[in-house]
Amino acid sequence: MKTSPKPHRPRRRLVRVVVFVLTVFAAISSSTAVVGLDPNEPPPAISPEVAVTQAPLEPLAPAAAPAENDPCSRYLADFCVEVPLPAPTPQYHVQGCGTGADHDPGGTLSAVAATAGTPTDASIRVRVEVESGLGVDGECFAAEALEILNDERGWSAIEDVHFVPVDDGTQDLRLILASPEMTDRLCYPARTVGKYSCRKQNSVIINLMRWETGTDDYVGDLSTYRSYLINHEVGHFLGRGHVGCPAAGELAPVMMQQTKGLGECLPNGWPTKDEH
Repeated sequence: MKTSPKPHRPRRRLVRVVVFVLTVFAAISSSTAVVGLDPNEPPPAISPEVAVTQAPLEPLAPAAAPAENDPCSRYLADFCVEVPLPAPTPQYHVQGCGTGADHDPGGTLSAVAATAGTPTDASIRVRVEVESGLGVDGECFAAEALEILNDERGWSAIEDVHFVPVDDGTQDLRLILASPEMTDRLCYPARTVGKYSCRKQNSVIINLMRWETGTDDYVGDLSTYRSYLINHEVGHFLGRGHVGCPAAGELAPVMMQQTKGLGECLPNGWPTKDEH
C-alpha cells in the first residue's frame, strides 16, 4: 500500500527560508552598527566642499563710560592700576624784564652792575650790557640770563663751568641785549637783517625783538624760547656749531636754528642728550 506525503512539508520549508533571511539581515545590520560606533575608528574625513556654517558671535557689551574725573580713565585701559605720576620737571620762568616804558634805542651800551658771584679758575666771567633807551630792566635781564646759563640742564653742567657776572673789564664773555638796528651793526659782517641774534668773537648779541616776541613756534611759551636763545648763542661761544632736527617728533637740539623753524622737531630750550 502506498504512503501519502505529509501534509505540512511545504509550510516547513517556507518557515526555514524566512528564518534564514531574517538571520542574514540581522547579521548585516549588527555588523554595520558595530563599525559605525567603534571608538577606535578614526573620524570620517570632512570634504572641503561641504559648507560649514558657524553660529554668529554674540556682540560684546559696550564698555561703560568712564566716570567724570576718574583718574583711571587717563590710561584708556579696562583695569585700574594706581601708578604714581612723575613729578613735573621744574621749569624756570624767564621774565621779559620790561619796565613798561617805550623803547627809544640810544645806540650806546652800558654794563649792568655785578651783584653776586666770585670768579674762580673754572668760571666764565660774563659782562652783561644793555643798550641805552630800551624799556628793559638791565639787572633783571642779567639775572635771568645768568640763571639760564647756570641751570643744571644747560651748558654749566655739560662744560663743568660756572658763569659769574662781572663789570670790571675782566670778562671772558660779553652778553649784550640790543635793538634790531644795533644788533645788525654789532654782528656785522654777519647779516642779522633786524631779525636774528648772533655770536661774534667773545660777544653774544641778543636781538631785543626776539627776546620780547619769540617766534611762531613758541607762541605762548616765551620762557622756553628765551632759554633757547641764550643757550644757543652761548653754545656758539663755547665752540658748538649748528645741527639739524634728528628725527620727527624728537626734541629740537638747542644748537638747531630754531628761530628759523622747528621742522618736524619739538620746541626745546636746553641741550639734548646728543649735545652733551
